[in-house]
Amino acid sequence: MEKEDQRNLILALVLCFGLFMLYNMFVLEPQQKQAQEQAKQAQQNQVEQAISSTPAIRPRAEIVQAELSTNQRVVINAPAIDGSINLKGSRIDDVSLKNFYETIQDKEAKRAAGEIKLLSPEGTECAFIATVAWGNASFFSDDVVWSQTNTGPLTPENPLKLQFANADLRIDRTISIDSDYMFVIADVLTNLGSAPLTVQPSAQVRQRLLPEHTTTPVSEQQAHRGALGVYGAEKNQQINYHDLSQGKAISKIVTGGWNALTTKYWMAAVVPEQNEPVTMIANTINQNGQTVFRAGYALTDYVVQPGQSITKTSRIFAGAKRVDVLERYENEDKIPSFTDAVDWSWLFFITKPFFWLLKIFQSWFGSFGLAILALTVVVKTVFFPLQFGMYKSMSKMRLLQPEMKSIQDRFAADPQRMRQEQAKLWQREKINPLAGCLPIIPTMFVFYALFHTLAVTIEMRHTPFFGWIRDMSAPDPTTVFNLFGLIPWNPGTVPLIGGLLMIGVWPLLYGGTMVLLQGLSTPPADKMQRAIMRWIPLIFLVLFAGFASGLVIYYVWSNIISVIQQYIIMRRTGVETEFDKFIAKRFGNKKPA
Repeated sequence: MEKEDQRNLILALVLCFGLFMLYNMFVLEPQQKQAQEQAKQAQQNQVEQAISSTPAIRPRAEIVQAELSTNQRVVINAPAIDGSINLKGSRIDDVSLKNFYETIQDKEAKRAAGEIKLLSPEGTECAFIATVAWGNASFFSDDVVWSQTNTGPLTPENPLKLQFANADLRIDRTISIDSDYMFVIADVLTNLGSAPLTVQPSAQVRQRLLPEHTTTPVSEQQAHRGALGVYGAEKNQQINYHDLSQGKAISKIVTGGWNALTTKYWMAAVVPEQNEPVTMIANTINQNGQTVFRAGYALTDYVVQPGQSITKTSRIFAGAKRVDVLERYENEDKIPSFTDAVDWSWLFFITKPFFWLLKIFQSWFGSFGLAILALTVVVKTVFFPLQFGMYKSMSKMRLLQPEMKSIQDRFAADPQRMRQEQAKLWQREKINPLAGCLPIIPTMFVFYALFHTLAVTIEMRHTPFFGWIRDMSAPDPTTVFNLFGLIPWNPGTVPLIGGLLMIGVWPLLYGGTMVLLQGLSTPPADKMQRAIMRWIPLIFLVLFAGFASGLVIYYVWSNIISVIQQYIIMRRTGVETEFDKFIAKRFGNKKPA
């Protein structure tokens, strides 16, 4: 590269970096601060509006302990969850997931205080409640206080028995829980009065979120967050939290299905009996100046004659979106498409088989990280015939570089004649210049699907790999800027550029494999393009530093396999690679002086 080109390249890079810093300083940061201030002000306004009718926000533990001391709650003690049920409204509003924790440190220490708190009672910051109710104009069981008719906590071996009665009716409720995350609520309603009684069974999950939790569009998330369900034959019905907060809603009469509020890993869902019409609803309501998100169903009205009874069964799922658990409920309880609670994306026909293979490999190797490596080998092997053609075409193009350069030099002043001569050369050598590009299209879809599978499935969360990787769903915790932990300093705390400084070992390995791939590729003819291409590994290195380490490990391994495949093909076609040149230069036989 000439000195002028070098100078222009350096100036361009410096200018781009400067513009990025100025944009970050004067646009992004002020916007972020403004959004935070607006959210804080909105929260304060909500509190001021609701202060006369809504109790002050209190810690969850404080509320639960106070109600347990007054016998208003019944303890839940199941293998996968713990918590309690509020006798007011028979609400399932206190659920913690025993085997999942907020941080990797909590998991390693098995701290109960660090368990994922999925459902939380009214009066907490983000109340999240599941209820089953019977309603008409004068009665709604979400507000009444039930009585426990048996003793002891709710366990898989000891179902909870509740009762509510007044002059008109009696409801006998049995709440069961299995070894995972499913509550089964069986109700028997008896008409004690002298006149027919009209009732409407219903169930819902509702969540009160603060503004900062609801204003981010789902397009900026790795997985769907919001209302999700299967409505009869209509699968994967969804509205994200942002759209719900803007007034979008669903109300459909269908037969069967389920309805839920979900995030990336967790879900609370209500499931009706599958053989009768229900109205599925997903919307928001305003309670005391605060937005409450709802997903649920309501059955048709039933008329219960005096002395007669009606029996209804509902299910409430409150737990982690483990595919094996969802699959069991789908098969055993006949809940339709329950595994679609996981956001498989529009490439579900690829992501689902990928996950199935990952689980098989995990059972063989005992490690989700090794399963990722094994699946990558399988995918690269399947696509090797396509890539063989691509690499072979690239190798031929590389062999023809001297002739291509000669044509460019001879016809530099006549671009049309240059293209004609190039076309003749390709025709004579039976080379399709697009042959190296076409195989990229299907491989792009496949590798995006694998990327998405790893990004949204809970199996990678808090799962260790070898060495310093304790959580494959988190970025590599090391960084070159503190000598990988030898210097007691966190570069991530540096203003503006802290994120750019968290470049760990695996992102560095990824950048190295990108350099190796470039060394096997045909360099661009233009000098400036070649110079820019040299910076691509550095750009991707910085970009991938913030990715989950499991995804970076997958890309590093994929690049290593690609390097091996491409090198073998190029050697078989007689193309000298940059590796060969480097080895010959460094380790070749030196001529005697």
